[in-house]
Amino acid sequence: AGGGRWERGIVLVYYGRMGSDSEAKANQERSDGKGPKPGREGGLASRVLSLGTLAVLLIAATGVSFYQVKAAAASKKDAKGGKAAATGDEEDTSNYVYGLLIAGVALIGNAAVGALRKILSRYNIGSAQQVGLATLIQALTALVQCVLSGDLDVGPNFVASLPPRAFWMAAVSGSVLNSVVKTLETNAFSTTDMSLCVPFLAFDPVMQFLVGVAVMPAACSSFGFGCDEAGKSYPNYHVLSVLCIACGAFMLGRGTGGPVQRKAGVKYLGPLPMGSCMILLNCVIYGFTSRLDKVAIKSAGKTLYYAYGRLLMASTTLGGSYMSGGITTREIKKFSNPKVMGLILAICVADAVYMLSLYQAFAWISPVYVTAIKRGGGILLSSVLGVTLFGETMAGRTFPILTICFGVTFLCL
Repeated sequence: AGGGRWERGIVLVYYGRMGSDSEAKANQERSDGKGPKPGREGGLASRVLSLGTLAVLLIAATGVSFYQVKAAAASKKDAKGGKAAATGDEEDTSNYVYGLLIAGVALIGNAAVGALRKILSRYNIGSAQQVGLATLIQALTALVQCVLSGDLDVGPNFVASLPPRAFWMAAVSGSVLNSVVKTLETNAFSTTDMSLCVPFLAFDPVMQFLVGVAVMPAACSSFGFGCDEAGKSYPNYHVLSVLCIACGAFMLGRGTGGPVQRKAGVKYLGPLPMGSCMILLNCVIYGFTSRLDKVAIKSAGKTLYYAYGRLLMASTTLGGSYMSGGITTREIKKFSNPKVMGLILAICVADAVYMLSLYQAFAWISPVYVTAIKRGGGILLSSVLGVTLFGETMAGRTFPILTICFGVTFLCL
């Protein structure tokens, strides 16, 4: 009898250990992203309501809505005889196409700036000092160009040649906010993978859309600002495009597309690295700076605004860094490295191409469309640069990034 009890005890211990080992293995697979998530072991409702399924449904609904809107517009045009477009409409269409093309140039410049800043971060250059020196070089170069072209008179008519009050209000506000954006962006790229930062820039057109719909009508009635957007309507597929972008970004943060490895030494806020959170904050700020940029450009032209705006940004970043003790002899000596100065100059050129193209596109078409085309292509281009130049992985990021690109593309159509 004693022997029987002893044998049964061995059997129970054996199967208990098998069960605990199986449970440990399942938990390990879930933590690695290879196994089913807790509470999702095969339920039909959980599969139907998964984020991947929701993304596919949103993409399909957006495509159908886009087709319906374009078909209705075509039939309406045919009903009017096919020649309803007047000269003014043709000019608007031409500006729209040119605006999208210039926005495409801006996205290439923006992606190049992000890659160059990440390379520069290897030399341990502070974000504020890096942005401040680059914008100071750009400002001085642009001011010389303005004097040579006659946009800025340095003689007796200097005061008379200064832009109007509306320009200064928009330029000062926009430049201060842009200096915050550039500093946060530089910090984000230096601490976080580009392929985890750049996709969240897709929230830029989302914020442009939300600000245009929710804020501009109130700003127009209260301050007379943004009235050209206050009465603007957006088709249904634009709303669905915004949802596609949000869904893709959420999947990217959760790693729904597959296992996403967390890097040691990187700070996280919930499921997202701090760099991604900085980019999200930048997108909120972009929703307002693009409108301020548009006001300033229409008041004085893109070249003069670029010159004054860069000078204000340099003053803000370098002044803030000096007040906080960030500008020291040790920090200044870092810029004596020829490679560092070469990268700074390359950033100046790429950023000048980016900003001047962006300003021209803003003058032609709505900021919603400019940022949509810029971000849609920029996400793919920057992610490819992150993989090819910095050895970043795309594991778990491909489907979310493609979902974001789809949404951004339809948002600009």
